[in-house]
Amino acid sequence: MEERTNSDNSLKSAFEEVKAGNLEKAIAIYDDFLAKNPDDSDALVNKSITLMTSKRFDESLVCLNTISYESPHGFDKMLIEANCFYNLGRTDEAQKLYNKISNLLPLNKKVVIQIGSKCLEQGFFRTAIEIFSKLEDKQDKFEKNYYMGLSYKGLGELTNSIRAFGRALRARPDFYQLYPLTAATCFQNNMLEEGDKLMNILKEEHSALFQHVAGTVSFYRSEDSSN
Repeated sequence: MEERTNSDNSLKSAFEEVKAGNLEKAIAIYDDFLAKNPDDSDALVNKSITLMTSKRFDESLVCLNTISYESPHGFDKMLIEANCFYNLGRTDEAQKLYNKISNLLPLNKKVVIQIGSKCLEQGFFRTAIEIFSKLEDKQDKFEKNYYMGLSYKGLGELTNSIRAFGRALRARPDFYQLYPLTAATCFQNNMLEEGDKLMNILKEEHSALFQHVAGTVSFYRSEDSSN
């Protein structure tokens, strides 16, 4: 019982060091703990995450070697490895893992958005679409279509992007930040009338934002930028 308490205290101490930004101290605590408990999967995963946060990506990957994909921490392992592979420039391996992850994702809004956003950030747009498509059509209509619109835009599929943004705006017509983005995408897709309509709505509903973005959006309406 005392040994378990000491173990819990060690992991808690490492976690507190991470929160304080003392990553090297946290890694040292994990090293001491793992010297006595080399197969503790919680400590291995937490140390791996800390190494990844420290940008020690190769070491982070090595830390996960003894954890199998079939274990309770297998999903965590895939997420960490995918991020490390991406940061190491091993994008093909990262893409393959994200594809696997998309098929294993729990139907949890927070998790879907978090991992889908990571794929979006790293440029895995097709996988991001597959992940965001898991969101509920009714309950999460805005989030689903907003993020899918961004993903389609990343792929250069502007018509699909505009359709998704349109569905998002119908779900949240007061989300004014989306009007200039959708309008710019319309202009890029030579849909000038639709883009002008959106900017006119923004001008009427949120004049301050319109004044702030009008110059930037108008660039996409120019003949040169649409070619």
